[in-house]
Amino acid sequence: MPKVIKSAGREIVLKVKRSCEAERDNKGPIIPFCKVRARTAFLTGISERTVTQITRESNLAEASNSKIVTPGKNRDRKSFLEIDDFDKCAIRHMIHTFYVVKKEIPTIHKLWLALKSDIDFKYSKTTLRRVLRSMGYKYKKCQSKRKLLMERYDIAAWRAKFILRMRKNRLEEKRPVIYLDETYIHASYHLQKCWQSNEEPGVLTSDSAGTRWIIAHAGGKTGFVENGLLLFKSQSKSSDYHDDMNAKNFIKWMTEKIIPNLPLNCIVVMDNASYHCTQLNKAPTMSNLKAEMQEWLLNNSIPFEDYWTKPQLYLLIKKTKGDPVYEVEHLLNQHGHEVVQLPPYHCDLNPIEKIWALVKRRIAEKNVSQTTSEISSITEAAFNTVTTMEWINVCQHVEKIEDKYFESDRLMDIELDKFIIDPTSDDESLDSSDDEMSEDSESNIMEGINPLEDHNYTKFISTARYSINDFEKYLMLFFFSIKTLDEKHIILQYLYLYVLVGYFSIFYLILYYVYFRTILDYNLYKFFICSSF
Repeated sequence: MPKVIKSAGREIVLKVKRSCEAERDNKGPIIPFCKVRARTAFLTGISERTVTQITRESNLAEASNSKIVTPGKNRDRKSFLEIDDFDKCAIRHMIHTFYVVKKEIPTIHKLWLALKSDIDFKYSKTTLRRVLRSMGYKYKKCQSKRKLLMERYDIAAWRAKFILRMRKNRLEEKRPVIYLDETYIHASYHLQKCWQSNEEPGVLTSDSAGTRWIIAHAGGKTGFVENGLLLFKSQSKSSDYHDDMNAKNFIKWMTEKIIPNLPLNCIVVMDNASYHCTQLNKAPTMSNLKAEMQEWLLNNSIPFEDYWTKPQLYLLIKKTKGDPVYEVEHLLNQHGHEVVQLPPYHCDLNPIEKIWALVKRRIAEKNVSQTTSEISSITEAAFNTVTTMEWINVCQHVEKIEDKYFESDRLMDIELDKFIIDPTSDDESLDSSDDEMSEDSESNIMEGINPLEDHNYTKFISTARYSINDFEKYLMLFFFSIKTLDEKHIILQYLYLYVLVGYFSIFYLILYYVYFRTILDYNLYKFFICSSF
């Protein structure tokens, strides 16, 4: 089948045709044959520069054994994840408000309008949908065929477990809680607005963000952990500041600055960043070599046979590996501390996030010159200005958020019970009794199976099967009813039986006549077709 020429190609064909007609009328070439590039541009109606560019792309494609691609197809798409964690928390709270307070289902349009008025949401509905999916929300069908926005069960369960642990400590154990996190700041970080005039320009902004500095710290209701500040210059060009903090640097910071200064028997709260979740004695997977699997089993004193294949070894490893043991958790447990991980996408449960905002605002107030040499001293001075009372206020604010989650999750269960999700399989047949299964077993087996429709006689076979079942039912009904009648009505029942037998006899005669006639016609047709070849 010839390839379809698109509109742009059709226009070029028409331009070439008009150019050839013009040369025909001129009774000779308008542009000499020696000027190939100019002649190509004249025939196709494009510029000579475009002809040169396409020729260059063709030479590169031939050298690399590839095809010429349309310019602009490999453009990097702008990421929609410019929304910060606080806006994501506001979105989650808005969804809870729709379910619990407003008692209605939050659609994308309703959420978009509410967020636009509440937090000045500046993005489109499509971006909002992508953000919801990145936060773990998804749509599921309800029995009423409406759609219900639901949170991932694992994240909701993680949050419930975290809140229960923190509430138990707050109400019963009274252990000190230390929150830790990492952030970043650029050397040119400044306020967005300032007082200025024609004579006084105020703060001048830089076109470049400048050098990025990585910050790590920990604190609680008693303030920052003493000597716990980690501040260093970024060496990575990646847009994600987490690339600068690897597991080695994190464990070194914890060992040298945090653990020696922690209060006794405290709870350390951290998020699930990759360098927070480095496993000890990590179990191999199917991507590892067979020798590595065998070595791991030997080191853990797990017996196996030498002739076992990789799938057998992997199943054994999966069965015996147990729960993962994280390096930082093991380190803190050795010093009498407990690690509690924040649920994903719940930075609102970490009060140090509020402290980051407070510190960065004070850095911006002092960072007038915006030079790399001064940002370190300005940052350290800003951390020293944070008081214990400010820490207590943000921790109490997070405790209120925990209580709201604790209450709203239980109200959410009540509301979600009204929207029962369609199951993937129907188990009602399992509740039926043995009598119901034996009464019409054959029809249950054939239920939902459509007969083949290659030939008409298959339909007659199916019809005869169901007719026999009906006849059996009628006979069972007759013999059951004849026991319950008196002698006057028995004669009428026998007459009814004779009529029933006669009816089905005539029906089967007609049915089998049509059935055998169909087979005969089909075989004759097949015979004539085969003989013609």
